[in-house]
Amino acid sequence: MANWNLGSINLAVHALVPDIPTAISGTRMLEIADRKRQFVEDYTGTTIGSNAITITHQDIIVNLVATQTARSMILTGVDASSISLGDFSINKGAGGNLQSAANTFENMAMEQLKQLGRKVSTYQAYYG
Repeated sequence: MANWNLGSINLAVHALVPDIPTAISGTRMLEIADRKRQFVEDYTGTTIGSNAITITHQDIIVNLVATQTARSMILTGVDASSISLGDFSINKGAGGNLQSAANTFENMAMEQLKQLGRKVSTYQAYYG
């Protein structure tokens, strides 16, 4: 798989979260994607360019953007008909909701981040 850009991330999120309103998609989603890219960059201590998102970070950023998108949809009062991620699916008729989907996306992203590891900074204080 080739490196992705923020637009590629947004396309993947649109495939996971249907019925994203225009108030959230477009520029707003690009801003969300960029903030989540920076979060992953800070968390892992690696440099991730907005036009060079490697396969290692793609799923994590997609899941984080999907989380924020679903939460933004909740805040704007959107009631999506269904949310799906592979075999996992939530349908309005089955009693599912966007909050459940957002929590699932967030849990998956955080587990993936834990697998990559976290940047640890240490320092030595000088007592003199």
